[in-house]
Amino acid sequence: MNFFLFINKKFIFFFIVLLIITFLIIIFSKKINNMDIKLEESKIGLSNVDISEPKFAINNNSKKIFITAKEGNFINKDEILLKDNVHFKSNNFSIETDKVIFNRNNQTAQSKTKSIFKSENTTILSDGFDIYDKGNKITFYGNSYLVLK
Repeated sequence: MNFFLFINKKFIFFFIVLLIITFLIIIFSKKINNMDIKLEESKIGLSNVDISEPKFAINNNSKKIFITAKEGNFINKDEILLKDNVHFKSNNFSIETDKVIFNRNNQTAQSKTKSIFKSENTTILSDGFDIYDKGNKITFYGNSYLVLK
């Protein structure tokens, strides 16, 4: 005798309905989760950063020093406070620090936070620095450690 003739048709119907309901619940719950994520993203709103990922350069006759940071805020018309992962990079050296005041008009930069200067054979750890004369001169402040290779 055929096995399928002994299966209860009501049982099959309820099983199929249960599968469909389970499938619909899974689909709608994922849509609701996606809506919650989008709402959370929109609640974050605007930050108090004027410039995100700013990029500048100090130009002089012999070289360029490129400046990048994670965020920046205007202090006044010419000065910008660069924060978080501030990098100065040229062909000869690089400087890393957390906060720098960059003057766009004078093309100078000052920092009073821990800084790391790296060159081919030199590393300088300092409590701050001042870049002036369009990048031709750098003065290091505070406790400074010089490592020569």
